[in-house]
Amino acid sequence: MLNNMVLSKSNLIYAPIAIFLPTILILSVAPNLVISGQTTDYTLLGIWGSKGSVNGQFNVPHSLAFDRFGNAYVSDTNNQRIQKFTSDGTFITKWGSKGNATGQFHSPEGIDVDSQGNVYVADTGNSRIQKFTDDGKFITKWGSRGSSDGQFSRHAHGVVIDSSNYVYVTDRFHHNIKKFTSDGKFITKWGSEGSGDGQFLLPLGIGIDSLDNLYIVDQIRSSIEKFASDGKFRQRILIQFANDSSSNLEDIELDKNDIIYVTDRGEHNIKIYAPVKIG
Repeated sequence: MLNNMVLSKSNLIYAPIAIFLPTILILSVAPNLVISGQTTDYTLLGIWGSKGSVNGQFNVPHSLAFDRFGNAYVSDTNNQRIQKFTSDGTFITKWGSKGNATGQFHSPEGIDVDSQGNVYVADTGNSRIQKFTDDGKFITKWGSRGSSDGQFSRHAHGVVIDSSNYVYVTDRFHHNIKKFTSDGKFITKWGSEGSGDGQFLLPLGIGIDSLDNLYIVDQIRSSIEKFASDGKFRQRILIQFANDSSSNLEDIELDKNDIIYVTDRGEHNIKIYAPVKIG
């Protein structure tokens, strides 16, 4: 089962395989990759991890993020912790335990790193975001369960940081996106439940391109919703599936060339899309 995937600066794909194989899978993208919903020519470069709770093992690895030095941070969801590795899988450190106190987690999922190397974690079960230094020292937290500005449903899922270190969070069951400063001050939100432009039916993964446009996976509609960083709706990208099979889109990431990579848990693959100039 593919969960949240991330692209390294060298465009290697790091994909957590959460349930059946609790490992990190590393793939390289061949230069002649065919892009338009068809994916070919991948080379397996490495795998690290196994099921367990000791250093370097996982129990449902959900999301990954990289810092500017290439270190990888993994939300180890059922072990209620974050683990940090070098890009080749060498364990560096870990932090977290189960609970709702500062620095503890209840099913951590989304994760991202800002330009200063600070780590932001969607502490999903506690309906909050927690911010740490790159070695796990707690900095701040914000959010609680509720429907007011700055609060989250029971599933604050994805988190992404833009070039100015603003923080965007997908609030799955409130069907919206919330934007914060890097210290947790609420700025704005957009979205509501529905199928119109700017609406969502269970937003999950969130990615960002080189111009700070946001791309949100809409699970029920099997689409990618594109927005400007101020929440202005840009575009809907409908995802095509083979033989009308069951799909379960999970996460999205964009590489340095703004090519879109989407994980599909239903078809057990990664779909890749490139922007196309018309005219």
